[in-house]
Amino acid sequence: MVRAELLNLVSTTSAKVTALLALAGLVVTQLAFVALLPAIVRGDIGGVEGAADEMGGFDLSAAASQLDALSPLGASMGGGSVGIAILAIAIFGVLAGTSDYRFGGIVGAALAAPRRWPILTAKAAASGISGLVLGTVLVLTSAAVLLVTLAVSGTPFTLDIGQAAAVLGRGAIVVTCLVLLGLAIGILTRSQLAGVLIVLTVMLSEPLVAGVTQMAAGTVPVWTQVLPVALANAAIGTAPSLLPPLVAGGILVGITAVALIAAGAVVRRRDI
Repeated sequence: MVRAELLNLVSTTSAKVTALLALAGLVVTQLAFVALLPAIVRGDIGGVEGAADEMGGFDLSAAASQLDALSPLGASMGGGSVGIAILAIAIFGVLAGTSDYRFGGIVGAALAAPRRWPILTAKAAASGISGLVLGTVLVLTSAAVLLVTLAVSGTPFTLDIGQAAAVLGRGAIVVTCLVLLGLAIGILTRSQLAGVLIVLTVMLSEPLVAGVTQMAAGTVPVWTQVLPVALANAAIGTAPSLLPPLVAGGILVGITAVALIAAGAVVRRRDI
């Protein structure tokens, strides 16, 4: 069943397009934050007076900036924004969970596995494998853009190799978890439109909710650190957070497991 689910993913046009959008969104983000803006700060591009002073935080020679540039979700330079990559990653999972409902394949799967748990297990395994592959491609893309930009600009690589490798590894795992969360949402909703709308609403509203809460409280509430985007960035370890990467990663894995268990329970009880 896992092989069939993998074949379903790689043969579905919407899933392939979404994966390509994640990659394209990451490339555009990295070129903007990692290549273009530092070049403007250095004065290599543009001639607007005072531009370097206004964007002084974009110092690619700093270890923190290089660390941020390795994120498979896209460099943000501490901006806390929601990029195309993270949206596409979660939507990829939604499509993996809803394709059978859309095209009627769930009926045949339920007849082949009446207890239904094997259906969710196969979907989770296939989505996990796909998410890990996608995450690996994304982290390698981020690393490639950073290394090429450093070479072209003559900027030294100031990161510790072990620290960089840890960020890349955690990044691939975080992408896998986001795909599995999207899968759970898709299975729970059974509707591609509903699942995509939930992903967009939750992720796009997070910066607004976190920002308003921080202004009202005068500090960063801990609960805002476990919102999806903040938690994913904290788990990767490229953005400022109250949670250490391993703690944030453990919470993300736990939330993913709970979501999949809930999806499995619903699949087992409801009519196909």
